[in-house]
Amino acid sequence: MLAVALGACGSGDSTTIGEKSVDDGGYAAESYPLPGCSLDNPASCDFEGFDPSIDGFGFENWAEPGELGATELIALFGREEVCANGGSADCVVYPAAQQWADQVNEAMSGGHCEGMAVLSRLIYDGGAKLTDFDPAAESTFDLSRDNPAVSSAIEYWWATQMVQPVQEAYESYQKLEPSEIAATLAEGLESGAGYTMGIYSDQGGHAVTPIAVTEEGDVIAVHVYDNNFPGTVQRIMIDPEAEQWSYAMGSTNPQAETGGWEGGRGTIELTPMKSRTAKPFPAPFGEADGGSKTSHIMVTSADSDAELRVVMTVDGLVYDTREPGTELPDGVHVRSVVGTSPLLAGNWSSITVDRATVKTFSLALAGGDDAAATVPVTVSVDGGELPRTTVRYQWTPGSQGVHAPLGVDEDGNVAIDFEDMDGAEVNVSNGLNSADFPVSDGMIEDGVEMVVGALGDDGTSTIDFEDDNGEILGEYELDDESESGTVTDIVAAFDPESGEFEESMSEVDPVVVDGEAVAFLEGLDDAILDEGDGADDGADDGADAGVDEGTGDVGGTDEGVDEGTGDVGGTDDGAGEDDAVDE
Repeated sequence: MLAVALGACGSGDSTTIGEKSVDDGGYAAESYPLPGCSLDNPASCDFEGFDPSIDGFGFENWAEPGELGATELIALFGREEVCANGGSADCVVYPAAQQWADQVNEAMSGGHCEGMAVLSRLIYDGGAKLTDFDPAAESTFDLSRDNPAVSSAIEYWWATQMVQPVQEAYESYQKLEPSEIAATLAEGLESGAGYTMGIYSDQGGHAVTPIAVTEEGDVIAVHVYDNNFPGTVQRIMIDPEAEQWSYAMGSTNPQAETGGWEGGRGTIELTPMKSRTAKPFPAPFGEADGGSKTSHIMVTSADSDAELRVVMTVDGLVYDTREPGTELPDGVHVRSVVGTSPLLAGNWSSITVDRATVKTFSLALAGGDDAAATVPVTVSVDGGELPRTTVRYQWTPGSQGVHAPLGVDEDGNVAIDFEDMDGAEVNVSNGLNSADFPVSDGMIEDGVEMVVGALGDDGTSTIDFEDDNGEILGEYELDDESESGTVTDIVAAFDPESGEFEESMSEVDPVVVDGEAVAFLEGLDDAILDEGDGADDGADDGADAGVDEGTGDVGGTDEGVDEGTGDVGGTDDGAGEDDAVDE
């Protein structure tokens, strides 16, 4: 395999990759040339024409918290799921929706790569008009990150990786071998079906825009626009015999000692652009997910240097997801972006659990090998029968090892263990009510635990505070309706000595909604549905496009990598054409 280099999904200070200087404010990365595909080599070269120096962004990926708000939430999920009250120009955001947006914004502190990969692809495909962002721009490369329309759209599309239709799409492709990924991509390039690509290692995760697939001797090259390196062409190399991929980030010398990334099945994926067109998306928060039995868990940190790795216990069995490609049980999926590179960062995990399949599960966090500093942590669980429960606290991974903040039992109750949580606060969002429960040092010292009850038929969640013997010290009823009939913020400070709660309440003010921006975001992908309609974007058929030991070409129906020739290319454009050459 070729030596590789990659950091995760954000930006950083001055550092060095191999012999190349990487300075804050601009990356000095080398570039491969654009593929020289022609009619003479259709079986070994698929290139649609995307040029990163024109069709990619002229600015690099950046690591700052997002600014996703009511406008973007309405465009994603629809006003009914987001706004409890308000007219066309304003919105009183449901507490669960606001908590979800806050955590997604926190996750963007590790980088905006997903949004940049999607939006650049979208503009190239015609699903968004360049002039709608900037009438003076002659190419995507001319757009500025300081343009609110550009940054808002990037953050909007970044957030789509957290919604179920998109999650299901990329999860299905994680089941394919790397050569099958290349074959499916080659077919998509021929048919006009657009994709973004995700790659993962124990050092992090990153999203790029694949633009070509070519044969390079015995290996396959997936040419990509990497938003960390504006204007350059980078290549992910796939060895079809070993079913391994590697990535030499920012370098045209794959043999350079760069200490980068490589992986196999389960650590490389595609996300079809069509999976992002199912708007309004089902909202993953609270009851707004339409009665789904799927629990959604997010782990984030406002510290872009934090390393928060996830260990799951599912129905009594432990699954350590610190190693990418870990085989998880049916009904459980984890997307983890945790960067350790000095150049780039990522610090979040998104987890889905099918409650129809999984009876009980719990979540534990583990820091990196060198983790010592105290970091802010946010862990949330919602969906299905659960009110949205969010736990925020300070954690010192280096001294405390693996920490298990919460678990869900077979009845849907959420148990929260406050041990090792400094400055903890729990928010439970149910309908119109947002309740904050501060956690005192005394509660932690006495081993007090909190159990958030599953929603009853009347929409009420019973929240218990228990001692270390399971005896109930205090009980709080949180209804989905409020006395005022509008969104209410509640602070309920529990005194374990008296078993009483000290309450304070305030109504939530509406926020301004930019109606033109909502319409703009909602209409961004209109053209995607007309692109590559005949292409089969499913991972099941993608598997058929993998390695064919007999004929072996990459791309098309029975295509892959020929063990003898390594040909790459399409024999069927995915549009149902019978006159395609069958290699």
